[in-house]
Amino acid sequence: MLSDAEGAALAPDVSGLPSSADVLAARLAFPAGLEQPEGSFRFSADALLLAAYASRRFSPNVATRFIDLGTGCGIVAHACMLLSGNMALGWGIDCYPALIEAGIRNAQRLGLAGSLRFLCGDLRDSVFLKQMSNKIGLVDAVISNPPWRLLGSGRLPADEARRTALFGDASTLGVFAAAASSLLKPGGRFFCLVGAHRTADMLAALSEARLRASSLLFVHKKEDSPAALSLLEARKGSRASLEVEPPLFLYGPRQVLTPESLEFCPFLR
Repeated sequence: MLSDAEGAALAPDVSGLPSSADVLAARLAFPAGLEQPEGSFRFSADALLLAAYASRRFSPNVATRFIDLGTGCGIVAHACMLLSGNMALGWGIDCYPALIEAGIRNAQRLGLAGSLRFLCGDLRDSVFLKQMSNKIGLVDAVISNPPWRLLGSGRLPADEARRTALFGDASTLGVFAAAASSLLKPGGRFFCLVGAHRTADMLAALSEARLRASSLLFVHKKEDSPAALSLLEARKGSRASLEVEPPLFLYGPRQVLTPESLEFCPFLR
């Protein structure tokens, strides 16, 4: 159920917003300067790559309505808004109230409070998801960087919020795919990022959720290194065949970002 506090998160207090000069400075510094609660997962380039991948596929000259699942401090949602020229209307969902509050404050600093909302909820709660879709309607796009590292595959962080953001079990990808499917309108798109070694698992989860994978992009750290990440697009109710795009190489000689990676995502600078 949506509590009064959770409902309020959909309409944050816009009193005392920063000046236009402060907003410009915050946008120029982005992603530096974002508030991230102590002990929570610290966002990385993965989030920026996902935002770039999704936003470049938003329909031009149309206010795309999207939801960011597992939003954390809002890094993906904020980056999508900025990369789309604020031609979008977004919502971020996370299960930790402290992260939702940070997302709201970050939106205010970036001048996005009027077009970006945050809501606390559990993606395994079908009642919450139904209330969410009833309140805002089905959306054009859902975006997520789910916890794709499997429990037992690495050392667990001591903090619970950080563990939840990084590690899941065999059902986790399916939970995110099913949530995305329930929130998307027919023909809507789900954009997600997973470790390259979990690509087959994500494809299976998409199929189970009746989402048809339409595009796959492998991200490599260097030309001579194996794929590190997979960026996937899937569509609800589509019969499109899967297109594997040319790979993206992040670094060239001397660990310098490649021109292609900077063109793909200018926030990597």
